[in-house]
Amino acid sequence: MIGILRPSTGNTGSVERSLQRLGIPASIVETPQEISTLDGLIFPGAGAALSAMEDLRKRGLFDVLRSFRKPFLGLCLGMQLLFDFSEEGPTDCLGIIRGKVVSLPETVLRPHMGWNKLSSGDYAYFVHSFICVPVDSRVVTMTVRHGMDIVAGVRNKNFFGLQWHPEKSGFAGDRFLISFAQLCK
Repeated sequence: MIGILRPSTGNTGSVERSLQRLGIPASIVETPQEISTLDGLIFPGAGAALSAMEDLRKRGLFDVLRSFRKPFLGLCLGMQLLFDFSEEGPTDCLGIIRGKVVSLPETVLRPHMGWNKLSSGDYAYFVHSFICVPVDSRVVTMTVRHGMDIVAGVRNKNFFGLQWHPEKSGFAGDRFLISFAQLCK
């Protein structure tokens, strides 16, 4: 079973509906005990890094997420929280991927919102004002051009992250979610 982590804010419902539409078994999870029984975990994101990290610590999820050894997918804010530090807040994050999260520069339109072409050639839907800057570029799995190259996907061991929203990205998003579900078997 894939779990969808219910953060204090976020797009949990749209991720759940997308998985249901694709026939992928999933359930909403909130506690360390529920997470321990999963085959994979999706951390959807919308909101602010500081309040999200405070919520994770308050619910005893910080160490549980850091030590998760099955496929883990962070979406948007969920991806950003995989990094060491975010300027938003500012706040210390999960520290799973070395690097930081910074505000989009004033030289580009922000928030970055709408459909953009990924380095893979697929189009995906974005809504964000902060970007990930990994220390090691080898964790980058895809980028997007929005006045500058932006990290759109990362992977470190069993941890995957997407800056874009697969649940809102049509065929490309469906294909990614199906691939993730296959990893969780």
